[in-house]
Amino acid sequence: MAGATMAAYLGRNGKKVAVIEKNWSEQDRIVGELLQPGGVQKLRDMDLGFLLEDLDAQPVTGYALFLNGENFEIAYPKEGESTVKGFGFRNGKFVQKIRDYIRTLPNIHAVDGTVTGFHETDGNITGVVYRPAGSETEEVLNAPLTIVCEGPFSNLREKLSDSEKQVSGYFLGLVLKNCNLPYPNHGHVVIAEPSPFLLYPITSTETRVLIDFPGDLPPKKGPELRRYLNEVVGPQVPDSVKPSYFEAVEEGRFKVMPNHRLPAIPVFRKGAVLVGDSLNMRHPLTGGGMTVAFTDIHHLGKRLIEADSADSNSVDEAIRRFYRTRHESTSTINILADALYGVMRNHDLRDACYDYLRRGGHYAAEPISILSAISRDQKLLRNHFFAVAFYGARNMVRPFPSPKKLGRSYRMIRDAVHIIDPLFRYEHPDRLTRSALKMSKVIF
Repeated sequence: MAGATMAAYLGRNGKKVAVIEKNWSEQDRIVGELLQPGGVQKLRDMDLGFLLEDLDAQPVTGYALFLNGENFEIAYPKEGESTVKGFGFRNGKFVQKIRDYIRTLPNIHAVDGTVTGFHETDGNITGVVYRPAGSETEEVLNAPLTIVCEGPFSNLREKLSDSEKQVSGYFLGLVLKNCNLPYPNHGHVVIAEPSPFLLYPITSTETRVLIDFPGDLPPKKGPELRRYLNEVVGPQVPDSVKPSYFEAVEEGRFKVMPNHRLPAIPVFRKGAVLVGDSLNMRHPLTGGGMTVAFTDIHHLGKRLIEADSADSNSVDEAIRRFYRTRHESTSTINILADALYGVMRNHDLRDACYDYLRRGGHYAAEPISILSAISRDQKLLRNHFFAVAFYGARNMVRPFPSPKKLGRSYRMIRDAVHIIDPLFRYEHPDRLTRSALKMSKVIF
């Protein structure tokens, strides 16, 4: 998705682009299906908003949270008189829509082949070595810039990044047919035991459910998994969803994907740049992956369009500025995704978060503006994150403090600090945030 979108943005703005892809057929994936409003806006900023048309994409106007039999909704922010919208869709159909578009551009060259490595000259990257489909012979394709966007399992990343990929667990995906969501056109977060699951529409007749499986190993398909889905997850599914859910479990078309975390620690190499999941990944709980990718594509693409492709120094400066400043627009998305997953895995913090958001007003409106990527304000995220922890800690000791309550309250704030500290560290926090986190670690 990132590669096709980058080609579309550069190609429609006059750049000559070769796109090398080993499989041009439509894929059935469970990643990249929910695009937040901030990502929709980035597509429109690149004049690519039309790519969301004719997909049976479903508008998403907010979120609903479920916990212990209770639930409430939070609407996305307003834009004038209307609520901003995200979209749910089939990943494969969206990618094919982008591919179909770039094939119409005369300056895009679509190549059917597999990249095997970089082509280097005097220590600089000058293109790629690839094997055309159906051939045993490798060929070289030279270009002033190679944009690496191979996704989570990139083979070229290690030469352009000092970051180590981590797996925090797995999502098991099911497609529910003709499902009656409690809140139509909403994302649903069910804070379940032992871990959360998500529901959101992807077509007019299909709903995606993603069930979290923490740990190092993916769930094994078989009778034991079906029993778990029916007997553990099933009772916690909203009542209106249960008929479609149990039918999907019975059908058994399970797909599993690892949930990655990859902080962006790029290494500058002349002639190449990382984009998309090859560069940066966060937990998919908040659906921020495509928004980060489109933000980076707009950020880098705009500079490359302005640069002189024949001037290597001009291209290098565009890449350096992209690496140096990208966090200003993506840090809140990355921090919130992994922080919220940490909160959902902590019983006291998740309860505090649910109660905090249920208060409504700015307690809900400002956090949802960050989740939707309409706001990219890192300070706002920091303030609300700690407000949740202190709100929960305060309520825990009411109405009469006791040593046991005080200890539990202290541990809640300590856990919050330990969740958020490493996430901010990789996202260029401001001086005040660094000082606050340093002080908090001393205290907690």
